[in-house]
Amino acid sequence: MKIKHLYLILSPVIIATAFFAVKALPEKKEEAPNEDKSVIAVNVEYAELQTLQNNIEVTGKLKAKDRYEIYAEVEGRLLPSAKKFREGNYYKKGQVLLQIDQQERYMTLLADKSNFMTELTAILPDLKEDFTESYPTWNQYLKELDIKKPLKILPEPKTEKEKYFIAGNGIYSSYYTIKSSEEKLSKYTIYAPFSGVISKSDVEAGTAVRAGQELGEMVNLSSYELEVTAPLKNIEHFKKGNKVKLYSSELDSEWTGTVIRIGNTLDANSQSVKVYIQTSGKDLKEGMFLTAQVNSAAYENAMLIPRKLIFNDNHVYVVKDNKLEVQEIEVMETFKSDAIVKGVPTKTAVLMTNIKNPYTGMKVQVLN
Repeated sequence: MKIKHLYLILSPVIIATAFFAVKALPEKKEEAPNEDKSVIAVNVEYAELQTLQNNIEVTGKLKAKDRYEIYAEVEGRLLPSAKKFREGNYYKKGQVLLQIDQQERYMTLLADKSNFMTELTAILPDLKEDFTESYPTWNQYLKELDIKKPLKILPEPKTEKEKYFIAGNGIYSSYYTIKSSEEKLSKYTIYAPFSGVISKSDVEAGTAVRAGQELGEMVNLSSYELEVTAPLKNIEHFKKGNKVKLYSSELDSEWTGTVIRIGNTLDANSQSVKVYIQTSGKDLKEGMFLTAQVNSAAYENAMLIPRKLIFNDNHVYVVKDNKLEVQEIEVMETFKSDAIVKGVPTKTAVLMTNIKNPYTGMKVQVLN
């Protein structure tokens, strides 16, 4: 009976003690359920492989390929010509451009030729006596000599003795003096070296000119040369003999040019090389600006993507089952903002959105 009453007294005490003991324990925080991170929405481009080329464009200034600066090699008074020597006038090849008064020089030349005839006449008797075999040749040369025509080549001496005899009488000296004067006389008339127009005229008829004075300039309009500056990375596409398409932003026309020369020096500042292109055609004028367009090699099974999406030089991200994966590529050519690449399987969803800190397996939501 006492034991029963003891249990009845202790039970509430035990329960109360246990209650307060539990209360005294530190509270255990309830773990919050994992919150799903937000999925990034991205754009992709499904790879459609095709043959791509890079259109390289460079601009330059057109100038005449053949340019002839006209200088006076003799002095005298400039004579009036049938066609005035003025800018824009057209001359055919071989037509007289300018003529300087040569009358005084011409008379001096005639006098020298007359003296030469006298010298030949004086040695004929000795030739007939001492050089019988050569006499008919020299006699015939004298008969055919016309002081108004250029001197013919002197007969060839048959022996050393004859050569010394001719030289001792001053025949060779007189002959070459006259030939020099004939050459000098030809400088008084200036002929057109090719068919073209006068691009600059610095003289007028009646004015006195001196030796070495610039008289004007002539250009050939049938052929032009375009000088362009090509970036070093693209110079391999400009090869001698290659055809180039030319066009002007001012005219609705196109022309075809041919690469004729490539510079050997590199501009250190622009990292470029000079390329020279020959062309011809209607509406072309010296001084106009033309753009030359040349195509690079064709790349098959390639696609064009933004350069900013390429990382580690040759990798891009693709989307598969709404997750990012790394795709290795081969970069064929790079431009300012794009690049031609190969190695992407057709219909692959290539990531086109530049996202922050991407990684393999990252969940994304494709918008398009």
